[in-house]
Amino acid sequence: MRKSQNIHVVNIDYDVVIIGGSANGSQAAYIAAKHGLSVAVIEEHPTTGLPEHCSGLFSYWGLDQLDSMPPDDIIFNHDIYGSRIIAPNGKEMTVRKSERHAIVCDRAAFDRFLLDRAVTEGAELYQPYRAMTATRTEDGVRTEARSRDGDRIELNSHLLISAEGIRAGIAEQLGLSGPDPEKFVNAAQFYMHGLKGVDPELVEVYQSHEYAPDFFAWLIPMSEDSAKIGLGTSKKGASKELQKMIENHPVLKKRCEGAEIRRKTAGRIPTTGAVKKTYADNVMLVGDVAGQTKPTTGGGVILGGIGGQIAGEVAAEAVEANRFDAKFLKRYQKRWKKEMATNLRRMQLVRNYMNVLTDEEVDDFFNQLETKGILKDIEKYGHVDDQGTLVRKFMTTFSLYPFYLKTSGRLLKSLFTS
Repeated sequence: MRKSQNIHVVNIDYDVVIIGGSANGSQAAYIAAKHGLSVAVIEEHPTTGLPEHCSGLFSYWGLDQLDSMPPDDIIFNHDIYGSRIIAPNGKEMTVRKSERHAIVCDRAAFDRFLLDRAVTEGAELYQPYRAMTATRTEDGVRTEARSRDGDRIELNSHLLISAEGIRAGIAEQLGLSGPDPEKFVNAAQFYMHGLKGVDPELVEVYQSHEYAPDFFAWLIPMSEDSAKIGLGTSKKGASKELQKMIENHPVLKKRCEGAEIRRKTAGRIPTTGAVKKTYADNVMLVGDVAGQTKPTTGGGVILGGIGGQIAGEVAAEAVEANRFDAKFLKRYQKRWKKEMATNLRRMQLVRNYMNVLTDEEVDDFFNQLETKGILKDIEKYGHVDDQGTLVRKFMTTFSLYPFYLKTSGRLLKSLFTS
C-alpha cells in the first residue's frame, strides 16, 4: 500500500490504472491482476468503503456469479427470504421464498474485502489519492493524482478503467459522459437498534409519495431488533425526510418507538439506467459511472461487479493483443450489455411507471396483485438482481391489463421516457 509521504513520483508504468477502490473497481482490479496484468488502483478515501454507498443487501445468486461471498464475520444476516411491501395506505403484502435469497452485510467491510483480494492478487494501491486529471499520450493515458497533503503522482498506463462513481470527472476528460445528475435521488440511511416487530427474514419496502417521492423507503433487518432504515427521495434533505417518516408513518413509527439511531449515512442514488457509451480509446467505464445500477432500487454492487469483471477480462485481452483502441474495446460494452441491458431497460420502465402513479393508484395496483393471485408469481420469479424476469411476467399477465388500461396515459409516459 502506498501512502502519502510528501513524494513526487513520475513515470510509473502499468498495464491498467483503475480509478476507484470500491466494489466495482476492485472487481476489475482483481480479474486484471489475476490475468497477470500490472494494475494500479487509485482510491481517494483514507478508509476503503467509507463513506458507505448502499445498504449491503446482496443476493446469493449475485455473489455466486461474482465468486465474492464475504466472510461470515462481516455478514449481519444470512437469512433474507423475501420482503414485506407496505402500500401507501398502510396495507401490508408479504412475499416469501422457500429458500433464503439474500444476505445483509457490512458494506464498508465488504468493499475492503474485495480490495484486499485484488491487492493480494497483485494490484498496487495508491491511497488516499484522488485522481485529478487523465490525459491521452502516445502510449496510452497519463493519470495525475494528489493526496490530501498535496503529494502528486503520475501513473502511465495502456488502459484506464473508471470506477469513480457518479461523479464522472475523469470519464469526461477522456471524452465519455456519466449518468445524468438530474435523474439522481437523494438518500439517507440510519442504523437503528431497539426496534420492535421486525421479522429478520423479511426486508420491508415502503411505497409513499408523501415521504419518498420518485423512490421508496426500506427497512433491512440486521437482527430481530436492529436494521438499516432508509429512503430515497427527489426532495432535498433526505435525512430530515427520513426522520419525519420514522416519526409519522403509521407502520414504521411502531417499529421505531424507543429505538436508538447509532449511525447515519447519506448520498445520491443513480436511477438513470445505462449510459450510451462506456468505452473509448484506452478507457472503459464500470459501475455507477457506466449506469450499471438497477433503476428500481439503485443497487449496483452485483451488476456493476459483473461489469467490472468483464472490463478486467477485456483489459487482459487488450494487453495480449496490444490493442487499446475503441474498436477493440467495444467488445466490453457488447458483453456487459448482453449480460444486463434487457434487465436494465425493463427495470427503467418500472421505475418510471412507479414514479408517475399516484399513491391511490399504487394502492389499487397492490390490491390487484393480491386479489388476482399474482403473489405466487412474485415468489417464483422475484429476484433482487434479475428483476427483468418478473417485469416481463407482469407485462404478459392479462389479469393486470384493466389496471394498465386505466393508467394507460402514465404507462405510455413511462415507455417514452425509458
